[in-house]
Amino acid sequence: MEEQVKHPRRHNLEPFRDTGKMRRLRMWLNIAFMLIAIIGMGLYFVIDHQIAFWILIVASVFKFIELTLRLLKL
Repeated sequence: MEEQVKHPRRHNLEPFRDTGKMRRLRMWLNIAFMLIAIIGMGLYFVIDHQIAFWILIVASVFKFIELTLRLLKL
């Protein structure tokens, strides 16, 4: 009869250890990113590509900060 192998829990299924303050900060950074990106995309299609480009760069900075906080698990 075949033996059943017990596999350890996968790392990505472990509970997320995130402090309340960092979770709120990351949530607000994500909200800022989404709103600025929506505004930037709207301007891109309606008004001017140059202005929209810089607005989307600002949105990307917010997302990069959030991503850094998430990866470093601060």
